[in-house]
Amino acid sequence: MKIRTLSMCTAAVALTATLAVADGPGLQTLEMGTGPTVVMLPGIGGTRLDWLPTVKRLRDRYHCVMVEIPGQGTSPLPDPFSLQAAAEAIDAVVAKQKAESTIVVGAGVGGTLGLVAAGAHPDHQRGLMLIDTPVKSPVPIPDQQRDQLIKFMEDNYDQFSRMMFSSMGRDSAENEQLYAIMAAIPPVTVKAYFRNMFSMDANRELKSLKPPLALVFTAKAWKSGSSAGSVMKMFGMEDTTMAVPARLADAGRLPMKEQPDSLAAMVAAFAQRSFAARK
Repeated sequence: MKIRTLSMCTAAVALTATLAVADGPGLQTLEMGTGPTVVMLPGIGGTRLDWLPTVKRLRDRYHCVMVEIPGQGTSPLPDPFSLQAAAEAIDAVVAKQKAESTIVVGAGVGGTLGLVAAGAHPDHQRGLMLIDTPVKSPVPIPDQQRDQLIKFMEDNYDQFSRMMFSSMGRDSAENEQLYAIMAAIPPVTVKAYFRNMFSMDANRELKSLKPPLALVFTAKAWKSGSSAGSVMKMFGMEDTTMAVPARLADAGRLPMKEQPDSLAAMVAAFAQRSFAARK
């Protein structure tokens, strides 16, 4: 895995002369291309390098900023941890860009952090695209049951992680691959996020969102025959009329690698709409 990561980094440098890596205590980033900015956030278990296949389709027209979310890679985990604190770290990256020509694209929990950041700092971006992003648990969890679930996670982390992450792929082979990736993440990071996600509710931020919103669901989440509203409810969205979601066919946990052409086209079209809406 280290050899593969090193080769990917080398290839990334060769793709463009515009390359920047954050230093100091901030989040780890990789930047490519010129033009309006697209800040890209992976979910738990993803990395900033996962975005490279999609970035290759966008870098001629956009300045792409790939971000390692807090607690992954060398990006520090806030202490004490909260989703709000992690979102503030994300916003520190977004705030460095030109607000009038920046959109944020987040997958999974990366989208959740992007949403919370946009809710707190709506003028720092001109659009937000959420891909398979959880907003709230679709089933209410009583406090006692939540406490028991957290205790089970703390006491039986290996079993918990297997239960949570062993069915994320499109087939059994990808399930094992993704589980192996998740198993390599420090347990302290996964536990910190899940302790907060069990009780999170970002519907307020979603309903009051000022920048334009795009919702994308992969075929893994949006099963054939399911309605758009049912998928939105599955991700905890209370208002299923706020946006018309798009379905990304033949994509699972890592759509930026599995369907880079289609996703890049969606991102570019949304960026154009978002910037035009502000003129």
